[in-house]
Formats: sequence, structure tokens, C-alpha cells
Amino acid sequence: MKDKSKEGRNLSASPLEKYFQHYNEKNLLPLHMPGHQRKRDMGTALPYAYDYTEVEELDNLHAPEGILQEAMNRTAAYYGCSDCFYLVNGSSSGLQAGIFTLLEEGDEVVVARNCHRSVFYALSLRKAKIHFLLPEFWEDFSCFGSISPKEVERLLREFPKSKALIFTSPSYEGVVSDVEAIARLCHENGLSFLVDEAHGAHFSPKKGASFPESAISLGADLVVQSPHKTLCSLTQSAWILGNGQRYSREKLSFYLSVFQTTSPSYPLMLSLEKATTLLEREGEALFFHWKEVMESFREKARTLSYFTFLWEKEEACFAMDCTKIFLRARGIPKLRLGKDLAKLLREDYGIESEMHSGENLLLMTGPFISEEDMDRLFLTLKDIERRLGDEKRQKPGDERRKQAEEERGKQAEEERGKETGDEMSELIEGSAQSLQSKILSSALYQISIADNTLQITEGLKEGEELNLRDGEGRICLEYLSLYPPGIPLLFSGEKLTAEKIQGIEALEKEGIELQYSRHRQGESGRLIFQKL
Repeated sequence: MKDKSKEGRNLSASPLEKYFQHYNEKNLLPLHMPGHQRKRDMGTALPYAYDYTEVEELDNLHAPEGILQEAMNRTAAYYGCSDCFYLVNGSSSGLQAGIFTLLEEGDEVVVARNCHRSVFYALSLRKAKIHFLLPEFWEDFSCFGSISPKEVERLLREFPKSKALIFTSPSYEGVVSDVEAIARLCHENGLSFLVDEAHGAHFSPKKGASFPESAISLGADLVVQSPHKTLCSLTQSAWILGNGQRYSREKLSFYLSVFQTTSPSYPLMLSLEKATTLLEREGEALFFHWKEVMESFREKARTLSYFTFLWEKEEACFAMDCTKIFLRARGIPKLRLGKDLAKLLREDYGIESEMHSGENLLLMTGPFISEEDMDRLFLTLKDIERRLGDEKRQKPGDERRKQAEEERGKQAEEERGKETGDEMSELIEGSAQSLQSKILSSALYQISIADNTLQITEGLKEGEELNLRDGEGRICLEYLSLYPPGIPLLFSGEKLTAEKIQGIEALEKEGIELQYSRHRQGESGRLIFQKL
């Protein structure tokens, strides 16, 4: 395969970059913010030359009429939608503004259980009444599968007063849901539809392309994407796309001003425009090569004996994003947890991973990934097997997968009938077999609420601080999240159960990072509860 990742790229300036260059050539005396005034050589590490404020010729993100509006129009045109707004406070600000646009205070809303915590923070501020949509949970990989359209249909019948539906596709791990079918159900029932597609900026506006079709082309009303995650804009930059008549453009623009800084970063906005230029100039050709590189790696990875990949479950979901590599080691005691594999890759092989969680490790690729990069990863995994694996147990990939399925079947038979509490107790006792598949179990994601409905309480409501064990049966007044990816394990307003206590203790015992919304980093084992 010819590597096109470093050759043939059009490196000429984007339209917005040319405009900025022309502006700087005027040598205007900048008697305005920012303080550096582009007058002193501060080195090349930061883009001081393009760090402006909202002067006449440079437009204003909060009231765009010129170059910024033109740039956003180009992004919207690429995705085939009516609106695009650039975001300088990340996807979180877009999700929050979208929620406030679609919902009034106290409205009912259907929300997927695995949404990012920023969604729930906004719903708390909106005092929304949440009906949880539970995706399938894959115990063997400790992650969520696709959203079922049938489950959506059931919830819309059960909660007919709901005004909107919110979910994530693709997930952090790369699982894609049937957005088109769910959009149809929403619109038939009079709901607006917001999709967190932060990890899908590379998804296509057209059918039949290298990657799955974008939610904005499949009927979603508002879609939030983070091109810094899977394209080439700078970290913290994002955009929100809109289509149709089920949202108010005026309200969305207003709430974007509420949730974003009044001093938007021009380097961030330039990076979004440059990501758009990349899509316009190379788009599908670049993605075709990216997919080709990933498919080649996948074929080689089939020969590995001690690593199992999430893509082996592709038939169990609607679709998967092939650019993500979600894996775990099997049968290597030294690599029982994802953090062990992450440490080994970093310290011995110079490879930095995206995220480790429980037994899993997530590796992310980008549009400029090369075949050499992926060969390096493959040879690294082969070398790890050589160093740490038991040669007598090694089998070719296909045979190994068959054996793994048989072992999982046997384990399921053995565990059938067990109570969740018993499984969690085994975690605390350090049962290696249970930790293989249960360190992040579905029990941690069950919501202990009546009728699958939660009115999230305010995150800073006055309460009392207790140890986890002392808080059993009490209403929690803070969020507890697994980060990354930022999905809450416990909500403000939810009752703390014995099963959750045991699960949280098991995670902390293994050194897995949890974030308490009302405690400093490093503090654990205590939560704020509603006073009796």
C-alpha cells in the first residue's frame, strides 16, 4: 500500500489564513487587546501572530457577518446542513446550548445513559425530568453497545410528554447507533433530536463513503462534533451543526453566547476553518486512505493470540468506527488491567494511549496515520506476546477467538443465577476471574430511581458529607464520573445502593480514576448526601 499520509498534501494557506496574513501585512498599530499586541517575538510555540480581538475587519463570533460567517457557511455546506456555529469552549458548550435551545425549564426528555456529564449538567440547570434510555451493556468488554430503535420506540410510548431525545453516536469506543431510524421515530412523535457526535467529525455527509454517514445527514436536528478529536483542529475547538425547523436559530445563537466566552480565540477558530479546508480539498480521498490503513492493521491483528479487540463484536451492533482500537490483553497476568498495558506501551515502546479503563485500553488514530505507524503498533503487540505470553497456549487469531467465545459461554453458565451483590463482593475480595470481565459491570450503570425517571438535583445543594458506606440508601448530591470518558456512574439526586458502593470501592481499589464533582482531585471515598 502506498503511504499518502506524508506526500501529496496541499499545504497552501486556507482562505481565512490568507485573510489574516493580509490583515497583518497592513502593519496596523494594535492599541487594543490582547496585551502582547503581536509586537514582540514570543517564539513559534504559540500562534501570537493570529491572536486577535474583535476589531472591525476581523468579525465577531457572537454576531458574525463577515469572514467568520463565511467560514461557518463553508462548514455547513460541506455537511449539507443549514447552520454551523463554531465553538471555542469545546463540544460541552455546544451540547449545553443545544439542550437549552430545545427544552424549556422542567421539560421531560429521553436521554441515553452513556451521555457525557456535560449533558447532565445542562439538564440539571434546566431542571429537566430525565427518562433514561439504556443501551445494551457488553459485559465482556465493559462498555455500551448501540442504542436500540425498539427501545426508543417503547420509551416514546411510555413518556409521550417528552420534548427531545439526546444520545451519543459514535461512542468513545467507536460504537455507532442507527441514527436514521431513531430520527424518524423522534420526528413522528414530535420530538427534537440532539446527537453528541463529538467523536464523529470524520463521518461522511454522503452515503457509501469510507466512514459511516453523519447524524446531520440522517435526520438529527442538532449535531455537535469535535474536529479536534478526529480531524485537525486545535484542542477545545468544536462546532454545532443544525438542520430543519425543529430548533430556533435565534435561541441557539443566544445560548451559545451564554455558554461561551466573550473573548473567543481566533487561533481556535482558524483551526476550525482549516479543518473545513482539509475536508473540502481532500475529504474522501484522505479518509479512503485512512480506512485502508486501518483495515490492513485489522487483518494483521487477527494473528495475535493474547489480545482481543472490540471490533470482534461488530455484528452485535449497528456499526463501528474502524479508526478506534479498543482492546484488552487476555491470559497475560502482568497486563490484567488496561493501565498495565498503557504503562508498558509508553515506557518500553514509546507509544502513548488515549485512555485505559478497567481491563480495556483505547487507542485512537487520525487522518494522517501511516501504514508505518500501524506496523509499529502491530510489531509492538507481537513483541509483547513474545515477551509475556505463554508460547504453549498461543493459537492463531481465528482459533483463539473461537476458544475465547467458548470460555465466555462457560463463564456465563457458571455465573448465571448469581446476585449482583455476590459478583461485586468477589471484586472486593480480589477474585481474578471476576475482574477479568466484571470490574466495570452493568451494575455500576444501573440507575436506582423509580420508574426510570430522574429529576436531577442541583449539583451544589447543601448537604452533609459521609463515607460511602454510611451513605447507603441516601440521596447523593454530587456526580461521580469515570473519566475519561466522563460518563457519570452516580447522579446528583440518585439513591446510593450497596451494589454501587461495592462497585465504586472495587474501581478505587484498582486505582481507576474517578472524579467527584464536589471534591478535590485525589480525595475519594466520601460523597455529599441529602440531609435527613
